[in-house]
Amino acid sequence: MKSAKGVSEAITAPVLLLVEGEDEEYIVRAMCLHWFQGRTQHIDIESVGGRDNFPKRFKALAVRSPGPLKVVGVIADSEEDAQATSQRWHVLFGEVEPKVNRPCRKLQLPNEATQGAFESLVLQALDGDLVVACATAFRDCVTPQLGNKTQAQKDKIAVQAWLSALLGNAYGNIFKAQKDYPHQQLLNYDHEAFLPIKRFLEQLLAEVDAVPAE
Repeated sequence: MKSAKGVSEAITAPVLLLVEGEDEEYIVRAMCLHWFQGRTQHIDIESVGGRDNFPKRFKALAVRSPGPLKVVGVIADSEEDAQATSQRWHVLFGEVEPKVNRPCRKLQLPNEATQGAFESLVLQALDGDLVVACATAFRDCVTPQLGNKTQAQKDKIAVQAWLSALLGNAYGNIFKAQKDYPHQQLLNYDHEAFLPIKRFLEQLLAEVDAVPAE
């Protein structure tokens, strides 16, 4: 399972999974290794380098060599307007899917009806943790002083506070923290909060199995 960065690079696996940033890329790769082990070679994970780059990188699939590609997956954050995000991706799929001639599937986090992002699932998975309770209380205390913040930004504040308290260092995201502590699994990937991601990946792999080899 490799992470290809160049938009002109050939696709080298049956499943191409696009995610927003390095944080999601690292964690989803770790989840794949945990859940699927020997099947991870069937999945390429690419970070698009930020939400604003998502449409451009998705549209660029039309000019890339598909190689063994069978299905494209997208994991996108709802951010402040879940319905608008869902509609935006519906339009993008309608434009790109016929050009790549491959099915395109989307998973929206935390779901298609709720604002937020991947960090929302992280906080769900850590529910009941005393340090997380302090971190969310800190989030709720300081956010009124920080101007208009989306739910995703608020949840990021809580996750950053939890990481800093847990590890004794300031961390902006789980990616960097987990990289510095590779032997300490910071999240329980089998928690039900992450089941939507697991089921989505299982769906993508099942579609690969359903397509006859050329």
